[in-house]
Amino acid sequence: MGRAMRWKLGLGALVTSLAMTMAAPAAEAQLAARGRPQHGAASLRQGFMPDPHILRGTMGGPVRASQVNSSCRGHITPNPSHVIRTRTGFRQIRFVVNGARDSTLLVMLPNGQVICDDDGGEGTHALISTSSPPGRIRVWVGSYSSSSTGQPYTLGVTELGHIAASNLPSPSGGAAPSRPPQASGLSPQMPPGFGRVALRSGFMPDPHVVSGVAGGPVSASSVSSSCRGHVTPQPSHVIQSPTGFRSIRFVVNSSTDTTLLVMLPNGNIVCDDDGGNGLNPLVATNSPPGAIRVWVGTYSGGRTGRYNLGISELSSVGTSNIPQPGQGGPQVVQPQQPTPPQQQANVVQMQAGIPVTLMGPGMTGTTIAVWDPRGGPSTRVQLNGRSLVAGGVTLGAVPPTMRDPVVTVTQRRNGSLVLRAEQPGSGRGDPGQAMLLLVRWAGRPTVANRWTGTARQRGPRWGR
Repeated sequence: MGRAMRWKLGLGALVTSLAMTMAAPAAEAQLAARGRPQHGAASLRQGFMPDPHILRGTMGGPVRASQVNSSCRGHITPNPSHVIRTRTGFRQIRFVVNGARDSTLLVMLPNGQVICDDDGGEGTHALISTSSPPGRIRVWVGSYSSSSTGQPYTLGVTELGHIAASNLPSPSGGAAPSRPPQASGLSPQMPPGFGRVALRSGFMPDPHVVSGVAGGPVSASSVSSSCRGHVTPQPSHVIQSPTGFRSIRFVVNSSTDTTLLVMLPNGNIVCDDDGGNGLNPLVATNSPPGAIRVWVGTYSGGRTGRYNLGISELSSVGTSNIPQPGQGGPQVVQPQQPTPPQQQANVVQMQAGIPVTLMGPGMTGTTIAVWDPRGGPSTRVQLNGRSLVAGGVTLGAVPPTMRDPVVTVTQRRNGSLVLRAEQPGSGRGDPGQAMLLLVRWAGRPTVANRWTGTARQRGPRWGR
């Protein structure tokens, strides 16, 4: 059976090509990508709770998925099984199937990119992990065999990297297993024991200090062999961030020997014991946007102890800057200005139709895209600060009103280039912003067209 596959396919071209099958037998019915979803829709944004979001339906249908692309597998309905509406898009979004029979998946992203999978999850279950721009994500849950059409499934939509088919409710309607094998004993979806905070890059005051009681019945080493101590099943704290962080530190100050377990929005787990002063832990990492879940544990089982947890973007903040429980506010020192280490640029050879991200929340280092224009030599495209530069020619700049933009560059099949800068809306009447540049080679990189609008607008045809 097949493996996960990606390719970009314009929605208009998809519908046109499938319309050619109208004269085929009934089993080769036409796809209706814009039709009403068969089994319901959902509106989700980065950091949605509860995670995973559960949808149900019956798999399969009269359309062969291979009509969309010869590499796709299974049988699907003309209309999508589900539509996920998102105003924020996702740095990582995963579609996990737990089906009564051998399942397949076809996912169409808002930009028209189509992704298929068969057996990417546990056993014969399908699983797709991807990123997505804002808009409508259309999902078809198929059956590998036409004889399995009509069998029930559970679909989990999640930002967590450890969620698998065995973590989802059974297709027959049962409850989800309480002990996920990839995070044994933890229940990341439970409400945090000591509260939730919302922080974005540049938050003040820094550090932000929260408090709680460390310790619990779960051995952290059952989650990862690199973890130490004993924690509660539910997170101690959840930090909700729409921006993510290029650098974020979690610093504990306690008179008890404590440990830290941090689960990032992409499911990655970072642990520490004694990384701060004395017996206090400290975790320094970066994070994409979404929910960061933090467990504060005790090194010895059966013990508990009060703690203060400092959350900081400053590299100078350590244990001594966080008050002990019951004392005053944090003692913040002035941040030092160390010389940043030289980082090797990530050079990406562009492929037609596949976007390369130059800037985005949580990204570190520099990404350089190599463009092969028609009639010109290979040309490097990158950001110099907020200026968009191709082959040494400055083409434009990301507007200063875009605080946390996502900047991508896509080589079109005709050799031209589309530069896109987008700031998603906040969801409070803010439609967001978008800027598009069409670049062609005319002896040198030249801006042939320009468009600005909101993140919700469709934009010109050349920018799709």
